[in-house]
Amino acid sequence: MDRRTGLAFVLIFLILVGSQYIMPKIFPPAPQPESADSTVTLEEPSVEFVSESAATSQPITSPDELPVEFSSVGPETAEQALLPKPGSVEKTLTVTTPLYRLVLSSHGGRIISFETLEHFHHNGGLVQLVPAEIPNKGLDLLIFRGGELDLGQANFRFDRADNLDLHDGGQRQSIDMVTETLGGLAVHKIITFDPATYGMDVDYVLKSTNADLSRQSLNLLGSPEEFRFGWNQGIRMTERIEKMEKPAMRSLAMVGDQLETKKQGGLEKNVEKVQGTYNGSVHFAAVQNKYFTVFGIVPQEGGSVVEGTIRLSGDQETMAQSWAIDVPALRGTGSEIATAQLHLFIGPADRDLLLVYGQHLDKGIDLGMKIIRPLSSLVLSLMSWLHGFIPNYGIIIILFSVATKLAFYPLSKAQTKSMKRMQEIQPKIKVLQEKYKNDKDKLNQATMKLYQEEKVNPLAGCLPMIVQMPVFFALYQALNHTISLRGQPFVAWITDLSQPDSLFQLPFELPLLGGDFNVLPILMAVAMYFQTKLTPSTGGGQMAMMNTMLPLVMVFIFYNMPSGLVLYWLVNTIMQVYQSWRIHTQAAPEQGVQTS
Repeated sequence: MDRRTGLAFVLIFLILVGSQYIMPKIFPPAPQPESADSTVTLEEPSVEFVSESAATSQPITSPDELPVEFSSVGPETAEQALLPKPGSVEKTLTVTTPLYRLVLSSHGGRIISFETLEHFHHNGGLVQLVPAEIPNKGLDLLIFRGGELDLGQANFRFDRADNLDLHDGGQRQSIDMVTETLGGLAVHKIITFDPATYGMDVDYVLKSTNADLSRQSLNLLGSPEEFRFGWNQGIRMTERIEKMEKPAMRSLAMVGDQLETKKQGGLEKNVEKVQGTYNGSVHFAAVQNKYFTVFGIVPQEGGSVVEGTIRLSGDQETMAQSWAIDVPALRGTGSEIATAQLHLFIGPADRDLLLVYGQHLDKGIDLGMKIIRPLSSLVLSLMSWLHGFIPNYGIIIILFSVATKLAFYPLSKAQTKSMKRMQEIQPKIKVLQEKYKNDKDKLNQATMKLYQEEKVNPLAGCLPMIVQMPVFFALYQALNHTISLRGQPFVAWITDLSQPDSLFQLPFELPLLGGDFNVLPILMAVAMYFQTKLTPSTGGGQMAMMNTMLPLVMVFIFYNMPSGLVLYWLVNTIMQVYQSWRIHTQAAPEQGVQTS
């Protein structure tokens, strides 16, 4: 939940609760006659990250461990050893799977386009996750003890001339890209695609092209110590209303058991706001928008931790956030000098898809503060389970709203009765206020004594709200951040529960609301108006004014929110109106309160 939305909910809560007890003390009402009572466990196996070259590998410790047949001839400086061989012009290669289509560039061996085939843009095209404007070089490096080979701007050549098309049910296939130096070194970047998943393995392998040259080069450079995998293209906004998606744009890093996040909005001030360096047991780094994400996942071979470094940063010109992961270079086998591997996931931030990897990736989904994440996670699991029986998410949301309202019915009933009882004793409170208007201490003592005599708890009206707030926040996070609702229709004009329910476009823009005519927020405001009419009021004209303004305030807050979330609140409000009506009509008539 972004800060402004959170503050809005807190403000509403304070208005609803505080006004019941603070306003009467500031503006005591005139005596009035008594009013009418008005965890699904996933079965998928964890994915194992096994590289043939790394299965028995160990960190390289010195050049002396390299093959002895390398001679001492070659470049004279480390810089000469890293000079690239002349490369050809940039070429591209397209990879298509049943889930996505991506484009690889020979410049840096980078992904410069990624379209999901299962998700569509609001304009009818496919969702594109790589922004149009990206840096002309990547962040990948091969770090030696005495130098660095910049792989992010290296010229790679593909091992194939034609595009790669993986069919559903087909085997995993790889593309091998290679770049060479004048010092007899070659770096292979091997990307292995699985037609059944959004994930791909990215392996770097350092080899020798000339024994004599590479031996001399490594004598100058020292041993290869680390490989750096990076992503500096950011991620594209994919939703129609950018101002609603922008708060979700962020980068994140998981090191040890700590999740670090950086909001993209910080880039508007300075780069330092989105920068961070984290050392330790590295799990993953990512950039994400509201519904999609680009994860770099560090394989944990056999459950062993990998000590490394994650760097988060960004570029103010393109507003693109970036991540880079440094992992140890491992000793290869046979002709391989050093290797490293990363698992790359590009696609929907779907909790079920991410849990398969067993790397705490589900923590990368914004489910709110730590205290409510378990509730949000439970809601997502229940929704996913129910969707196996009920194909319409709109109906599932209605069932959730009805179920939660029924679960809290005893609290709502106690709240309504307490507020009514407080209204009844207002004449006595007014008498005390007049009697002790110059002595606040005696007024407080007399008021508390009155509460005891009348058996009224002034906090009983707000305690139910306090108990329900974590549940409401959890539901808000789950409904506002689950990609399961994206593109899911409900009825009639509500064709996408993740977007506002626009009935038609207005010929003009409304301040703070935009140019859409959204129906559900207006219906919710009407329901709230009737709810306030059935809610006992103890604040006189001021409270009546506040009750009138609250539905209007809620329209501004909910107007551009996902229709699935507004649908939940609409049903919840209608249920509250019905419950209040039932409580008032079934309550036994109470005797009037004496004021003498």
